[in-house]
Amino acid sequence: MYQIFTDSSSDLTKEIREKYNIDYFRMMININGKDYHADLNYEEYSAIQIYDWIKDTNNKIRTSLIPNSEFRDKMKKYLDQGLDILYIACTSALSGSFGVFNIVAEDLRKEYPDRQIVGIDSKRAGMTLGIQVIEACKLRDEGKTIEENVKHNEEYKKYCNLCGTVGTLTYLKAQGRVSAGAAFFGNLFSVKPIIVTDTLGHNCVIEKVKGSKASYQRLFEVVKNSINEDDKNPLIYLGQGMAQDAVDYLKERFEKELNATVYDYWIGPIIGISCGPGVIHICYYGKEVTLTRNE
Repeated sequence: MYQIFTDSSSDLTKEIREKYNIDYFRMMININGKDYHADLNYEEYSAIQIYDWIKDTNNKIRTSLIPNSEFRDKMKKYLDQGLDILYIACTSALSGSFGVFNIVAEDLRKEYPDRQIVGIDSKRAGMTLGIQVIEACKLRDEGKTIEENVKHNEEYKKYCNLCGTVGTLTYLKAQGRVSAGAAFFGNLFSVKPIIVTDTLGHNCVIEKVKGSKASYQRLFEVVKNSINEDDKNPLIYLGQGMAQDAVDYLKERFEKELNATVYDYWIGPIIGISCGPGVIHICYYGKEVTLTRNE
């Protein structure tokens, strides 16, 4: 038997984590010098509070990696019960947490030589990471071994799609994701980037449109074109951070025009801090992702 872990960047809701017996390692956030866990249960703050903090540009906000102690303490809990560990991590293209895990795992393997401690770089973040974790749990519950799960994931993650946009470029600038000049002129002309995840887990702008309504329309088209044609009832995860108008528009179209089942959720603290209020994520299993960003 083995316990499956993910991390704060997966955005997996408490409902989903309890359904599939998923645990997670918490990254950290710092608000004006005070540390908080990047908590998907919202026990230290509410989802609304996170976005209120972000909206106030006078606040100094940063995110940080999963601490060594978080990895060690949570893994030992299961290792002491005789369980192995499988961790499906946020893409190493955006976070160094997978590297920290490998250091801690190497030490724990010496303490627990009879236990397996295995990590997977998902090459994804947000609910596209979550989709991989759910798939891994289903395979575990069917009796698949860790080795079989790892092998399956190498192929499965290629088809985990994410597209989205942001309400403003201000917060991406604050986190060093875009230049000050690009943010200024983008905001001035109401430019909305259409963002997708590439094969290596980078976020790539594939197009820029003017205005929120145009961005929602374009996102719908991106999803429609990358859902498998033979999928008659696709499952689409629709995440938002204070963008209910986008959720209402896209959910209705996905359900009516694609016959989709839509699961809507709040985008968690890690991605929320980087992208800010108005962020939209659309995540689904579809056609193979083939775009690779030129470095």
